[in-house]
Amino acid sequence: MKNITLEALERQVLLWNRAAILAPIFFTGLLMLAWLFSFCSTQTLFFIACGLYFVTAVIWWWWTMKSIHMLVKILSSTNIGIKEVSNELKNIREELKVDNQSDN
Repeated sequence: MKNITLEALERQVLLWNRAAILAPIFFTGLLMLAWLFSFCSTQTLFFIACGLYFVTAVIWWWWTMKSIHMLVKILSSTNIGIKEVSNELKNIREELKVDNQSDN
């Protein structure tokens, strides 16, 4: 996964949400048609279904880990930025204290 934006990640989440609803319905329908027309045995259909669900789970898990990695990188860079701003504000506060003391 390249450098992905939060908007792209949101689109991917919506795609996975849609796929989580539509894919099982589609593949269960296909397997049911294969069973109705006796294309293969029930045991073969069961193993095909298990394989499809396994592949989906592995792909989803991989995508989830990559997405979490991306979010951690974003949070880390945000944390560094917040620390830099905090240090700048401390420096400005110190400079203002020095200016106020020299005026007195």
